[in-house]
Amino acid sequence: MNKLFLPFVLLLYVAVNAQDTLKYNAIYTKTYLETSQKNFNQAVKTADSLYTVSASPYFKVKSLMLLASLYQQSGDLKKSIGYAHKTEVLLEESDDYLWKAKVSGFLATQYRLLKLYNQSKKYSLKTFNLCDRIENKKVGNMTRGMAMQELAYYEQEREQFHKSNQYILKAQKYFNESGQKTDFFSANNEQLLGLNWYHLGDLDEAMVHYQKALDLNKGLPESHVTGLIYNGLAQVCIEKDDLKNAKKYLDLAEKISGSSGFLQLKDVVYNTAQQYYLKTNDVRNLTKVAIKKDSVNKKITEKSNAFINESYTKLYEQNHEISEGSFRKDVIIIIGAVLLILTIAGFMLYTRIKHRKNLKRFNEILEQVNRERKPESDPVPEIESFSEETEENERKTEQEYSVTMTTATERKILIKLYEFERSDIFTNNNISLPYLASLFETNTKYLSFIINTHKKKDFNNYINELRVYYVIKKLKINPKYRKYKIAVLAEEAGFSSQNKFATIFKKVTSMSPSLFIKHLEEEKVK
Repeated sequence: MNKLFLPFVLLLYVAVNAQDTLKYNAIYTKTYLETSQKNFNQAVKTADSLYTVSASPYFKVKSLMLLASLYQQSGDLKKSIGYAHKTEVLLEESDDYLWKAKVSGFLATQYRLLKLYNQSKKYSLKTFNLCDRIENKKVGNMTRGMAMQELAYYEQEREQFHKSNQYILKAQKYFNESGQKTDFFSANNEQLLGLNWYHLGDLDEAMVHYQKALDLNKGLPESHVTGLIYNGLAQVCIEKDDLKNAKKYLDLAEKISGSSGFLQLKDVVYNTAQQYYLKTNDVRNLTKVAIKKDSVNKKITEKSNAFINESYTKLYEQNHEISEGSFRKDVIIIIGAVLLILTIAGFMLYTRIKHRKNLKRFNEILEQVNRERKPESDPVPEIESFSEETEENERKTEQEYSVTMTTATERKILIKLYEFERSDIFTNNNISLPYLASLFETNTKYLSFIINTHKKKDFNNYINELRVYYVIKKLKINPKYRKYKIAVLAEEAGFSSQNKFATIFKKVTSMSPSLFIKHLEEEKVK
């Protein structure tokens, strides 16, 4: 999911009339849109210098927020939120409601990125309230547009894509009414619409919006939004099997992300690269990208954890000094932070244990498949060598079902079951117990008894398990099956629906079909 764009940062360079401000805005814009994409350290130095030489609170506020936005790009949320809260304190006694709204909106975005949705919602509501107090209505509309765009990102992360689209359209309405130059904001709106329609499965509509975004972005400096547009176009082309254009757009996105310090941009581009190399069966490049993606994810996680572990208490102690008598709130926040850390640690431990169990079960299944492929001299030797305990169990089952048959009949049915299991007759979705009994030249009572006694399951579970292992063998032996959609695999195995196949597959193997295929691909790479 695209979580990269920082709506309120770009509003920070809206110009006023003074000549010095125009010069300042030129440096500010160049630093944020150009320098930061090519030389992050230089951008930070420039922003820090702007803060040092700022003589008025207005320029100090603006410089601090530039630093906050730069550190957000690098994934250092501790410093990003720290600078934003420092700005919030600086503005506490000010009546500059425009800047208060910008800072509040920025913090709403940061807390959303950390998935601290209650804090994010708190600052979003604060932003809307502040917009009503901005005297310049056109600038107020621009700020409302940013607030709407932030809500669009929020709904996008909740996978409420239609609702996200509604907020994007409202944001564009406010941008249009602002009287400002809004190509950058409009390009990002179109990019967001493209991503939403991509997730909704309407690839043609997604392509239309990404092309609009590209057209709007032509006259602007290359930025992380440009990278997102190219990345989105690559994703759509991959889904359309237009691999030539997919590679073209992927290369353009990688060029931008490669020179950018924006970790989350790198992450989404690496994710698209994995899709492309998986589609083209390029194992070598798939492995390289996986290593790079793991490295970026590690950095993002470390920097997010740094904020949670080191800054959460300190930041809210600053809020305690601003807000009178908020000791109880601070205690609750600290406890919440500790619980959050414990939850994250527990989730990571649970994920690791579950992954190990899945791998163990995966290897057990492959060993079973390999054993079944070896020829057997006697397919049913167990009839002659039952233990006393097994014979006792069969006598109990026989009494329960009131079934009596000769050993010869039992062996005959078992041999036929053995041959049946090595055929693909069970993939016929109309197969039934009476049909199979007729095929075996026996009655349903005998056949049901043999399946219950020797296979330890009823007829339906027996057939479904055969179908699941049929798919597993196909996936193991023939790699092309791994590229098929789950619905195709379900139909070939004889299941009535994709959902039923997925449910039974997980019941038999303890994992989903897609996860099983992923393990097979990883085993091939190894």
